[in-house]
Amino acid sequence: MVRQRDAGGRLNDAVTELRRLTQRELFQALEQLAGTDHVGVASRVSVESVRNLQLWSAEHLRLAAHLEAAARCCRIIERELNSQIDALLADGEPTTKKRRGGGLAGWLKVISQHDHLPSGQPDPGSTDAVAVSSQQLPVTDRPEADISTLALGPLELRVAGRRVMKWNSLKARSVFQYLLIHHGRPVRRDVLMDLHWPNHTYTAARNNLNVALYNLRNVLEGPWQGLQPILYQDGCYALNPKLKWRIDREEFLSSLSQAHLANLSDHSGVAIRHYQRAVQLYRGRLFEDDPAGDWYLPEQRHLNELYLEALESLGKIYLDLGELASAAKLGQLALANDPCCEPIHRLLMRCYSLEHKQQLVSRQYRICAEALRDELGVSPGLETTRLFHDLTGARRPAGRRDTGELRTRAACSPASAVVIAAAMASAAKVAALPNTPFSPSTAYGAANPR
Repeated sequence: MVRQRDAGGRLNDAVTELRRLTQRELFQALEQLAGTDHVGVASRVSVESVRNLQLWSAEHLRLAAHLEAAARCCRIIERELNSQIDALLADGEPTTKKRRGGGLAGWLKVISQHDHLPSGQPDPGSTDAVAVSSQQLPVTDRPEADISTLALGPLELRVAGRRVMKWNSLKARSVFQYLLIHHGRPVRRDVLMDLHWPNHTYTAARNNLNVALYNLRNVLEGPWQGLQPILYQDGCYALNPKLKWRIDREEFLSSLSQAHLANLSDHSGVAIRHYQRAVQLYRGRLFEDDPAGDWYLPEQRHLNELYLEALESLGKIYLDLGELASAAKLGQLALANDPCCEPIHRLLMRCYSLEHKQQLVSRQYRICAEALRDELGVSPGLETTRLFHDLTGARRPAGRRDTGELRTRAACSPASAVVIAAAMASAAKVAALPNTPFSPSTAYGAANPR
């Protein structure tokens, strides 16, 4: 009975989510986007035509995410219904037993209720119709991966459900980390050799790479029925796409992308759920327990900036919803990661001001000023200082020179495009990957480990 109640709970959650995703507005948007009259080729290039095409592209991407989520819900419902049918047949329970809202007819009736809602009335199952909770939402069940890797924070690797507790070869781990970050792209053998053995001869570096790959293949060995986790073709290595990989970095970036789209569309409930998922995935800095490597530092800084921006965006949503305690908790979490993040200090100052705690506003400004002085040797930026004066009514000292505008705020700033571009350029120099297609079907197997 406990198992049946758990299955019923999963089924109810999937149905509720499906009801939210398949509201009448979704189908109306699909009908509008299905027409091609609005997406004709412009007779001349203009800013307006480019902007319209960008809007249409973003809307298609948003609807694709909704449809993919609806398809996942349908698969969960189908699986749970079949499980209930099997359980009933196995236990010999009568299938005519009445239960309020139960049975296949009951579930289908629940799903179809959105067709009878008055126009403009929110669906009771929608996140927009209920108060947003500050607690973490449950993560949707996902299929088991062949190889699961957590790279955000200390590296954790599971092969066929078995956790790898110790790496016998640090070079094998380093090669794996590089292939992991470049998942979906072939990596040239020369790049791996130059990166890990820069002061060796070509022959020595190649032999060392072969040894590291041999150890790595042993670590990733599993019941793959002849499939090799690491493929080699045309002088390049790659992770085998025929295996099911779960990489938290990719899930983190995907959650942030969906959260940004939902936030731009004013779907605060959906945005909160995806932002929470991204924050939950970020256990720490990329490869946090690897003190020897440095090639991944630009990507590490970039991901940390995205994490701080996610906390800031989520905190602003909570601030707009009036959940000041939740916004303040997110702000403190961000400052634990980067005490010099001025946008987070401003977020906390606004929270305390709305709670009519002027002494905490002043205290937060002092904390900000001290952190910037101790860590960077600068004063708070002009935007932070102005906000403090506006919230407290304090007068700015005459003749004070604002040095905050003269410094480069690389972390947690919406204007961090320069830092991100520099990080990407640095990573590109290391990657230097060819554009040749990579076909797993012609890759070498275990007989040619290279």
